[in-house]
Amino acid sequence: MNEHYYWWSWWVKRLSRAEIRKMKENMQKTPLIQEKSNNYHRIEEEKAEELLSDIIQEAHSSKEIEEQKELKKKIWFFERIKNYLFR
Repeated sequence: MNEHYYWWSWWVKRLSRAEIRKMKENMQKTPLIQEKSNNYHRIEEEKAEELLSDIIQEAHSSKEIEEQKELKKKIWFFERIKNYLFR
């Protein structure tokens, strides 16, 4: 019988044929697992980009609302002065 050994530093482990076969099967699954991982990360990246764009868009809209409020305050102030002077 042909024995296979796994060497790691000073520790040696005998590998059976079943273990070697299982390792080969797992190595063949690696490309499939990598592809699924890449798809998952791509989807997560797209969701993160959408979330960031929503946050940025919301920040811009709130900034515009604040500018409109400030403009209304200025107009109201000038209207008040005008009404006071030209009554």
